[in-house]
Amino acid sequence: MLWFKRKIFLLLQNLYVLYNIFLKQMTLKYLYQAVSILLLWVLIFSSCLNSSQSDIELSHDPQIYSFSMTSTKDQNRVLSGTKFTIDQINNKIFNQDSLPYLFHVDSIKLNIAGKSGYAIPKIVINLQDNDSAYIWNGKDSVAFKRLKAIETTAEDGKKVKLYEFKANIHQQDPYILNWSLISQNHLTTPVEKQKTVLHAGKFVTYYKSGAMIKASTSLSSDGKNWVPVTVSGLPATVKINTIFSVINGSASIVYAQDADNSIYKSADGLVWSKITSDYPVSTIYGKLPSASGEFAILTAVNDAGTLKFALTKDFATFTLKCILPNEFPITDFSAVSLENPTVFSAKYIILSGGKDKSNIVNNKLWIVQEKEDEITHLYKDSSIALQLSQLFLYDNKVYLMTYETGKNILYYSENYGLDWISGGTNQTLPDNFTGRIHASIITDSNNFIWIFGGESGIQVQIVDIWRGRLNKLAN
Repeated sequence: MLWFKRKIFLLLQNLYVLYNIFLKQMTLKYLYQAVSILLLWVLIFSSCLNSSQSDIELSHDPQIYSFSMTSTKDQNRVLSGTKFTIDQINNKIFNQDSLPYLFHVDSIKLNIAGKSGYAIPKIVINLQDNDSAYIWNGKDSVAFKRLKAIETTAEDGKKVKLYEFKANIHQQDPYILNWSLISQNHLTTPVEKQKTVLHAGKFVTYYKSGAMIKASTSLSSDGKNWVPVTVSGLPATVKINTIFSVINGSASIVYAQDADNSIYKSADGLVWSKITSDYPVSTIYGKLPSASGEFAILTAVNDAGTLKFALTKDFATFTLKCILPNEFPITDFSAVSLENPTVFSAKYIILSGGKDKSNIVNNKLWIVQEKEDEITHLYKDSSIALQLSQLFLYDNKVYLMTYETGKNILYYSENYGLDWISGGTNQTLPDNFTGRIHASIITDSNNFIWIFGGESGIQVQIVDIWRGRLNKLAN
């Protein structure tokens, strides 16, 4: 109580004065004065203790300001690391990030505090089932799954607040990938080659049909309804697998490479025009997150017969870099651009599979970045067959879909592709999913993995759309 603390402070202050008087001026006169003052303060202090406490101001605030829980049975210390939200407006306490699937403890120890960490004088625990309630002494354990609500009372004994409690626990295995077939035959046959991109919020599938490049686009984000659209200015000799969409400045641009190494571009994905470039572009690797300035698209260009890394912003002008390593893939590879927001230096292009300039198969995984104005790279030989594999980013990890004995298998990596972990039975593709190569794999902002078409092992075009999502990312 504030009044009591103030009285004690004043008493101690005066005792300190008396102490100095005794030390410095030890005379009978001052000794008499000191004793008189001391007796006066004892009388005043005694009077205060016996007087009415009507001037004491008790807190009117019953709110919980700090809430956590632990359990001796929680060997992995999941509860101690769980953050609980205290919703003062709606009177709720809950954990926004769900506890692990099948998490269970019998009892918990609660840690509850009021404003500035002070203990709340009265807390009532309400349990489910028989709607039982009891005054909690602040020490006894509480039944975890039966905890229904917490009632707090302020120091004034009048203000009461009731919080509804809910412990969110994953009801399904969070690491199961659930797949569904979204569409079949969304393209007009015949289809010889195909590539799907996500451009300006819509999916667009480009495909070669006879002597023409055609396209079909989704009408909505669910990927179910498609309409054919007219493509103009894009030659039939274009390399379909090189088409990609990239945000360039404030706009999204679609680029494609022709068989003669010239580059075409389109703002809407339908009307295309040829770009006049400084160098013939041999290979497009994608946007390099670590690149400084506006020149952020990594390519390989032919500089008087020598293949060199080059950065460009628009495929018109280039900044030349070092010569490509002899084993570096230039065709038929898979690439992803990765930027980890929690690790400043983790800004890479990752490459798998493909063939080098001598047409030799590459079974290395390459990690490329710009560092101190130079293109740096490292590689690691893989125990997994990277040929015909496809990289994509999902759940803050690098994923790899391989093609093995007529089936597709998913792997993921937690160290940028240097080591791979099998997705196991939780992340297998459906039994009716046709094994394929050259599919288009896209992940969207709703945490879905989209797999568009591809080519079977006997080189037959597959025209379907699959969509999958981890249980833990469904909410």
